Amino acid sequence: MKLASLYGRDVDASALHVAVGDGYVPVDELARSSGHDRLRGLADVGELLALGPEALDELRSLDPGSVPAVPAADAVLAPPVRHPSKIVCVGLNYAAHIEESRGQRPERIVLFAKFPSCLVGDRAPVVIPAVSTQLDYEGELGVVIARTAKGVTSAEALEYVGGYTIVNDVSARDLQGAEPQWIRGKALDTFAPLGPVFLDAASAPPIGEMHIRTRVNGELRQDASCSLMLTPVPELIEYISANITLEPGDVIATGTPSGVGLGMDPPTYLEDGDSVSVEINAIGVLTNPIVAAK
Repeated sequence: MKLASLYGRDVDASALHVAVGDGYVPVDELARSSGHDRLRGLADVGELLALGPEALDELRSLDPGSVPAVPAADAVLAPPVRHPSKIVCVGLNYAAHIEESRGQRPERIVLFAKFPSCLVGDRAPVVIPAVSTQLDYEGELGVVIARTAKGVTSAEALEYVGGYTIVNDVSARDLQGAEPQWIRGKALDTFAPLGPVFLDAASAPPIGEMHIRTRVNGELRQDASCSLMLTPVPELIEYISANITLEPGDVIATGTPSGVGLGMDPPTYLEDGDSVSVEINAIGVLTNPIVAAK
């Protein structure tokens, strides 16, 4: 099952939908017609997961073919999770990316954070801020937490995963390199495109069979299997949850493979008018135009 959050006429409001074929079925209408009232009024995947694992099972049991779909051409997608309490990002988690960045493999897992204000959905613009001239892309697998995780072991970690999505960890390389903390280089507004959909973990292939491909203006830049992560997802969840409580709807961005603009010779950064698409098989393609700040 794939889920999406669609904006309505009010761009500040969204509603949860089931992705079916070339359209999106409103969960609110599906719940109303089937008498599953607690599934009504959900804005996004985060609100669904906050109801508990039974709610996801309940939604799986409904027939989306019983309700008319919104055509994909008419849909305006929000991030599938709009207000996570945390966006925990993993740095330097692919060996080839470390090499192209001219760095060394870190002795411990590198974590940094983005904020809900960074989030934008599929087709929404990523803004080149006036304070940067070195905007870069990083296609990544996003892991969405389904239930509260504290002190979780790697053996049980995937039981806490609700599903997966795509993250573009947009980075201002000049800001990132100029300051000891990565927050300003990584967490400016629009710096976390998320989507286009959420793939339910029950429908997902094994993580090692997922593959990231990132294109800039149609040119393939990143092409790598998620099996190449230095620290796999279960170990990431164990490490993070040891001291940071993960809550339903929280997102873990699991790191990017090689092929970023920083690693090109010469480095090649995003410009006004560019388009970045990140594809992960089974999930879909997340595409965002790049625009200069006005």
